[in-house]
Amino acid sequence: MHSNTTFTAIAHRQHNDERHNVLIKEALSLGCEQAFFIHPDVISIARWVQLKCKYGCSEYNKKLTCPPHSPAYDEMKEILKEYSNALLLHGHLSWQMRYMITKIEEKAFSLGFYKAFGLGAGPCQLCEQCDAASTCIRTEEARPSMEACGIDVYQTVRNLNLKIETLTSKTDEVNIYGLVLLE
Repeated sequence: MHSNTTFTAIAHRQHNDERHNVLIKEALSLGCEQAFFIHPDVISIARWVQLKCKYGCSEYNKKLTCPPHSPAYDEMKEILKEYSNALLLHGHLSWQMRYMITKIEEKAFSLGFYKAFGLGAGPCQLCEQCDAASTCIRTEEARPSMEACGIDVYQTVRNLNLKIETLTSKTDEVNIYGLVLLE
């Protein structure tokens, strides 16, 4: 990572745009521990991430928000080029993060960020049973996770000097991150 990238990420945390302040306040009111504006350049994308879904997650190809149904690594790389900002959300529960990103995406859209799109954490749990052979019945709420799209969440978070570690026991603190892409 370049030192300029770190500076860019930090600079994006300190926007004076009132809409950004509204989104951060909304995120905190929904239960986020932290919310930061970052530049998409600090988002790390790697091919191996989707391998962890394919060969490490029991939900692979069973959810419409998971690979191979989610945007692939190379597609996400191109998608990120269409955005100039992102709101990174930090919390502790994946189901809560999925709820928060859709609410923040909705709020961002109402504030004029018409390209707002959220990415959650972990497999979608909105439906008891997802019919991956059909179309999603909860498209207003369902979003792919960052890792499902090839985003290396660990490296992205570490690029920003935030907390994230692999878990070694059930008592370890869980740090979950979500992302809302903004123009």
